Amino acid sequence: MKLAIKFLKTFLAVIISVLSFFFLGQSLFSGQAKKFNLLLVTIDTLRADHVGIYGGQAETPVLDKLARRGVMFTRTYTHVPLTLPSHCSLLTGTIPPVHGVRDNGFRFTRPNKTLAEILKNNGYVTAAFVGAFPLDSRFGLDKGFDLYDDNYGSRNLQRDLSFVERKAEEVTRRASTWLESNKDKHFFLWLHYFDPHAPYEPPPPFDHNYRGREYQGEIAYTDKMLGELLSKLDSLGLTEKTLIIVTSDHGEALGEHQEKTHGIFIYDSTMRVPLILFNQKLLPSGRVITDLTGLSDVFPTALDLLNIGVSNKEIQGRSLKATILKKKKLDARDIYIESVGAMFDRNWAPLQGLISKKWKYIEAPQPELYDLEKDPQELNNLYEKEPGMTGQLRKKLSDLMSSEDFQLLAKVERPPMDRETDEKLRSLGYIAGGKIKVNENRPDPKTMIEIDNLFNEAIILSESGRLEEAESIYKTLLEKQPNLAIGYEYAAYNLYKMGNLTEAISLLRQALSLNLATASIKARLGLYLQEAGEIQESIDLLRAAVEDDPNYAEAYNYLGVSYFKAGDLGQAEVAFKKALELDTDYAMAYNNLGNVHLAQRRFSEAIAAFNKSIFIDPQLPAAYNGLGVTYYNQGEVSSAWTCWKKALDLDPKQADAAYNLGRTLLKSGNKEEALKYLELFLEIAPEQKYNQDIKQVRSVVERLKQEIR
Repeated sequence: MKLAIKFLKTFLAVIISVLSFFFLGQSLFSGQAKKFNLLLVTIDTLRADHVGIYGGQAETPVLDKLARRGVMFTRTYTHVPLTLPSHCSLLTGTIPPVHGVRDNGFRFTRPNKTLAEILKNNGYVTAAFVGAFPLDSRFGLDKGFDLYDDNYGSRNLQRDLSFVERKAEEVTRRASTWLESNKDKHFFLWLHYFDPHAPYEPPPPFDHNYRGREYQGEIAYTDKMLGELLSKLDSLGLTEKTLIIVTSDHGEALGEHQEKTHGIFIYDSTMRVPLILFNQKLLPSGRVITDLTGLSDVFPTALDLLNIGVSNKEIQGRSLKATILKKKKLDARDIYIESVGAMFDRNWAPLQGLISKKWKYIEAPQPELYDLEKDPQELNNLYEKEPGMTGQLRKKLSDLMSSEDFQLLAKVERPPMDRETDEKLRSLGYIAGGKIKVNENRPDPKTMIEIDNLFNEAIILSESGRLEEAESIYKTLLEKQPNLAIGYEYAAYNLYKMGNLTEAISLLRQALSLNLATASIKARLGLYLQEAGEIQESIDLLRAAVEDDPNYAEAYNYLGVSYFKAGDLGQAEVAFKKALELDTDYAMAYNNLGNVHLAQRRFSEAIAAFNKSIFIDPQLPAAYNGLGVTYYNQGEVSSAWTCWKKALDLDPKQADAAYNLGRTLLKSGNKEEALKYLELFLEIAPEQKYNQDIKQVRSVVERLKQEIR
């Protein structure tokens, strides 16, 4: 569902008065040749005061050198502490109520022109290399990019809720290859490094050097990878021709105000970000600017420095060109900030605020006012002690919020998202939301942060294999908030990983009995019933799930598997194709479609589907297994063996591949090799899933052992 935003003259007037509306007219330079490329680097979750030159303890020689030789802003704020909305502000020059993306999982559907679109229209080749799922192309930020590289693979096994990212090394490698091919063109290149985001797992030697300070280790590692990118730029002779901008989407709380990561509060720990610009021919060296700035300022500043104008009546960012080149002080302004995701995700109160000079005002059930100069840690709430400043900022924010755009905030539903999207975002700690009721009293996030921390702790424990500890926390969580639907789903998933399928099913049935029949719970229960052999009930629940949410790609995939197990290949094919219509890069759905074509003996179509699955996710063992079966059915035994061995290389517990190798080697007369793979099958095959096959293979293994002796 799109977030409907109606732009009214009254709203624009408020934007002008409160946020100092910025307008760039038609280009005065449209006939001039472009002199500079643009390299934009966003380092996810990079808290400003942890960067070396900003006073941090992480070793960041690359960032420090850029800042010392370029332009460094010390008071830049994101408008929202979440990846997707923040990048929308960065790439459009607008604040969240204008671009409409209020949380991760929304889709950017507004007509605002992106930086990539404008530069592409001005003759630039454009490319983006993003490090993680929150910026997936499905969310709309690919507009204007000739290449939007978001292929970080998938681990979308039917029961897997884990999240996949690309390390900075891989992002740098891909971007460097692109640079080599486009070095003779005017380009806009955007790199997104995700590494400082939780969980903090820096690679060697940073894991050792930063033991106990892993977040800083991730920053140091990313800085090194940025250095490799800049070395490539230099080796290609592009440094002097390229305007380099480095910033972040948000910071990290690291336990301050009891918030462990980000996305709930709007204190400086998650809102203040670094901003560094560098080009020795275009910009001054060593300039430090302390004026208050917002992330939306990057859009007009970049265009202004590149001598490209744009007519866009919805820009709230300001060009900083005069401040950078002429040391012109910025006029007094207010920076709008918000965190409304908890309203969608947890039905908690939204947080909205303004930063004005040295003051920060936060509108909440328990409002807050801070003097950032005297109290940078935001520990002393002056809401009652400074009634004059409180009233002034509250009035400004109230005028802004009284517009229809803000009123919609109380009525809007989170746009529907498919199941894979939902699960991947949740694995980051972003919980899926539901309907928002008008005028419903919601608790202040400050009083609910313990729930958020418990939930995230349970997820981390479960993902690290500490399943019993996670189970205990999930029980506590559900006792504290018995109507937390997502808690039941994740607790059930944890039980499933513990091998307690029956208990997982029972817990999800309990959620249904409490009227928590979300599409997510229906789909998860349908999946587990499928595995338990209750196929018809599984189909009924999964059909209900996709009726509730027609954009639920993962549920269509689950449904296709249940139809396949029921022997209804036609309906299975329809379901898998629907999943692929919703998500064109859904590797597992292509794999499952390949299985349908294989069962229908449509071998060429099966091979095409399996190869498409492998192209999207080269690490998906099931696709290699299916491809091997297809080759075998066509008499290409050697190719089949190669595929099955590849499947086992990728996943030593790929029971189907071990079984297929054992049976076909036995058929070819190679008893010793056959015995090896059949014994492996007995070792790795789950009893519940392969009960009959295990009995048969045991008999064959005993016979082979006697014959080989």
